[in-house]
Amino acid sequence: MMKNRWILVTLLVLLLAIATVALSSCGGGVPELVGNWQNVEKSHVYINFSSDGTAEMGDETGVYICTYEGTGDKEVTMTLKSISGDTASSGQQVIIEYSLSGDELTITTRNFPATFKRVD
Repeated sequence: MMKNRWILVTLLVLLLAIATVALSSCGGGVPELVGNWQNVEKSHVYINFSSDGTAEMGDETGVYICTYEGTGDKEVTMTLKSISGDTASSGQQVIIEYSLSGDELTITTRNFPATFKRVD
């Protein structure tokens, strides 16, 4: 009985270690999103995704600095770091879904889609 328990505990620890390594390697940017994107309807709205997992978004209200991480199939979690240098809203998160077709990126947040063109 003790031997079976020891084997079960060992397997559980091994599975947790594997899961921890797998999850820790998921950080950083999403390669297919990396680049500069401009909104097709509002040319002053842009998103620049960097390969290090940071993003800059700009519109008429300011410049938003975020981190982003792929959290699912065609899904990204963005975490706000600052708005035009102000960190008061830091830590707020939003999940966006995206789709790519050539140089066109469509992101959907709270059921509101927006389309961007790559401008690299």
